[in-house]
Amino acid sequence: MDRQYVKPGPWAALKRLNTEDRFVIGSMLLTLAGIALGALVANANIFGFTILAVLAVLVIGLVVTHSPRLAWLFPFGAVAGVLELWADWVHVTAPHSLVYTNFFGFKVLASPSYMPIGWGVTAVQFGYLALRLRERWPARAAVGALAVLGLAIPPWYEELAAPAHAWHYTTRGPALSHTPVWVILTYAGCMFFIATAALTWYARGAWGRAVVAGAFAGAGLMFSSVAAISLLGR
Repeated sequence: MDRQYVKPGPWAALKRLNTEDRFVIGSMLLTLAGIALGALVANANIFGFTILAVLAVLVIGLVVTHSPRLAWLFPFGAVAGVLELWADWVHVTAPHSLVYTNFFGFKVLASPSYMPIGWGVTAVQFGYLALRLRERWPARAAVGALAVLGLAIPPWYEELAAPAHAWHYTTRGPALSHTPVWVILTYAGCMFFIATAALTWYARGAWGRAVVAGAFAGAGLMFSSVAAISLLGR
């Protein structure tokens, strides 16, 4: 007698996740939860504490798994996160399109103190997703999926920043609620460059390549924001 087919339950996909996956996905859920809490209680300092907690989760994940991917992604994310300060500084000081109202203790250039860490862990998270998707999909499909995901997930950070009194935008272009459309497009571009950099330069233990990839991703963050605001920010 043939065995009766049983449709996989909702937990089947979770069972296929490895330990690395669980740490990275857990860090992303923690990011969204912490930022939502900051908006709910109207306290931007929770953004900073959330980013530090997310970093701790990823560090613990690295220690537990000894993952060569996560090890490579840490310097990659660090370089991208530091270079993102350049993009922030341009938007704060030149067109004055971005206004920060909370700095979590102190500024780094024109940004809150947690911002380079925030973008660093974002590069780790999305770089990891790109490398994992590449195991099953062609590179172009993996990059495209991450760009689309960039349209959906990170812009929620922006939407929740206003009620948390963390930052806001001054541009007059089209917007969805609190978030200008140019910012949403910027995130798609950022995830495109992060995914492309990770897939192009990743090699186990190749720390110099991680630095080059982080520099490429950081430049992509600047290009994406400038291109998007030029098109839709005025």
